[in-house]
Amino acid sequence: MHDNLLNLSLPELRQIWAAAWGTEPHAKIGRTMLIKSIQYKRREQATGGLQRELQQRLKTLVAAYKRNPRYFDEGLHGLKPGTRLVKTWKEKRHTVLVVKNGFEYEDRIYTSLSEIAATITGSRWNGWVFFGLKKHNRKTGSEVQA
Repeated sequence: MHDNLLNLSLPELRQIWAAAWGTEPHAKIGRTMLIKSIQYKRREQATGGLQRELQQRLKTLVAAYKRNPRYFDEGLHGLKPGTRLVKTWKEKRHTVLVVKNGFEYEDRIYTSLSEIAATITGSRWNGWVFFGLKKHNRKTGSEVQA
C-alpha cells in the first residue's frame, strides 16, 4: 500500500485523496502530506476509526480551541479538571479550580489564567507565570515550563 502510493504521480495522489475524503485537496497540499493523509484514511477505514472516547476527546479539544484559539499555546490541556491552583497575593490566599471548560475563581468561570491574574492584581500578567506554572526568564524574556 505504502510503496504503491510512492510511485504515483501528484495528480494520481490528488485523485485518490479526493475519493478517500470526499472533497478536493487544497491546492497547496504537498506530496508527502497527501500520502500520509491517504494512509491515515485507509487505516481509519480498515480499523473503524478512532475509539469513541478518543473521538469525544478530540471534539472537546476542538470546542476548546473554538472558544479560545490560544488554548494550546496557554497549555490548558495539561491541567486536569479538579486541580487546585493556590496563590498568595498581598497577604490574601487565592484559590482557582481547574474545571472542564476553564478555570473557576470566586464562583465565576474564566477561560484563561491571565484573566484571573489581572482580576487579582489589577494589572496584566501572564497567568501561567503568576500561578507558578511557568517561570519567566528575565534575561531572555521567555517562559520556561515549571
